[in-house]
Amino acid sequence: MITALLVDDEPRAIDRLAALLETFPGVEVIGTARDVGDAERFLVGRTPDVVFLDINMPGRLGFDLVASVPATSRVVFVTAHEDRAVDAFRSGAIDYVLKPVDRDRLAITIGRLEAQFPAARPAAGGEAGLPSEDAHDATGDTADAVTFSLAGGRGVETVPYADIAWVEAFRNYTRVQARHHKPWIIRRTLSEWESILPPGAFGRISRSLVVQLPAIRSMQWQSRDQTLIFFREVVAPLPIGRAATTRLKELLPK
Repeated sequence: MITALLVDDEPRAIDRLAALLETFPGVEVIGTARDVGDAERFLVGRTPDVVFLDINMPGRLGFDLVASVPATSRVVFVTAHEDRAVDAFRSGAIDYVLKPVDRDRLAITIGRLEAQFPAARPAAGGEAGLPSEDAHDATGDTADAVTFSLAGGRGVETVPYADIAWVEAFRNYTRVQARHHKPWIIRRTLSEWESILPPGAFGRISRSLVVQLPAIRSMQWQSRDQTLIFFREVVAPLPIGRAATTRLKELLPK
């Protein structure tokens, strides 16, 4: 079980996030706080696995809490501000989620937390708490695009491969991040994506990640264990580890 503290000065934001987290069987909200001071008092003698943390709050910013978060806990920033992602990852966050939070995006965060806390993974059959009916199906591939059949019979979406920034695997699903769009959760493995994506443009840089090389705008080193990749026309950067950074440098043109 992954235990969580939610820190946000907006009661509606806390209620919404708590309600979404309740739908993940491997997550338990053990506390909430309305500002940094409340959170600091909660953390005295208590160590949640993750702190979901807003940035702009009365008095002190969410960044001011990071020093008080136990070393074994993880931080996920949840904010309405698109321009603080670099600061968030620099402070040691493992994810940066924009409001309003949707369940598909939150499933990616839970998957990343499960990678940090393997013992907290749900029993076989649970896919990071993501019901199969929430995932979209890739129903048609052409030489230059893929068509998704949207979950719940909401229609179809055709996405050119050139618009895909990266594809990230978790369990039997993949997260597809395209330009100017929130991510899709697709019922398809990363190996299946590798077989259809143009090999000259896309490269696999880790067991769980394929990126489009020409779409990369820049890279920013954060620490020996984390680098941020910035993609053209994608708001939030993608954090990658040391081995993936090494592999990416090998694939990029000299």
